[in-house]
Amino acid sequence: MSSSIRRLSIAVVIAANEPFLFRDDKNREESFQGIILGPTVNDASIRAIDSHITTFDAFITTPTYRDLLHALDGRSSRPLTVAELRSTQQICRENFNKTLNQAEISRLFDSVMYTLCDKNSARALDPRISKVCALVEKHPANEITIKSLADHVHLSDSRLRALFKQEMQCTLSLYIRNVSAWKTVPMLARGMNFTEAAQEAGFHDLSHYHRAVSEITGGPPSNIKDKKFSVSFGFDSN
Repeated sequence: MSSSIRRLSIAVVIAANEPFLFRDDKNREESFQGIILGPTVNDASIRAIDSHITTFDAFITTPTYRDLLHALDGRSSRPLTVAELRSTQQICRENFNKTLNQAEISRLFDSVMYTLCDKNSARALDPRISKVCALVEKHPANEITIKSLADHVHLSDSRLRALFKQEMQCTLSLYIRNVSAWKTVPMLARGMNFTEAAQEAGFHDLSHYHRAVSEITGGPPSNIKDKKFSVSFGFDSN
């Protein structure tokens, strides 16, 4: 994957057999069979040459994201313990190589994630940031600005930016782009074309939409239209 990918999620990577290689922020490479990657770590840090890996992503709008962030306890990544690895590998083996419906996929996701962290363990978000997130998730991108969001929660632009970064571990502008891009996935699944989906999500034009999708997938929008996704956004994307 491209080093420019900036997908706002926490990833859990699990090897089925042989270990994979992970390069940390100090350019040191080690082998692991399971690891949690925080939102500042790029998937390009993983090299799975002779290893079959499964990746579970908790998107930033979901409660699971904050529970995993709490479990990382300030670290950018951490390896799975022996017990965690054994349990998550067993869960994967029991569910793979068979067709799962949406509810079963959700249960598989929760089973893996909550083997690694406690449910609802994270500190509650600052209510002002919760309100800002709700507004971003509710409205198209072209209907919101950082100034309008700041006005809603009675903060200056600069104070909102700083507080958002502190609470969410990403910039507000990046959050808006990511959420808006992912909103188009169910739109495309319902039969909209790229132009229609981009307009519905509030992108200024198709090139702006292409850049946002490339930032989170490393490729064009066709990458998300041509693949089957099981996506839980943590907000209403209908």
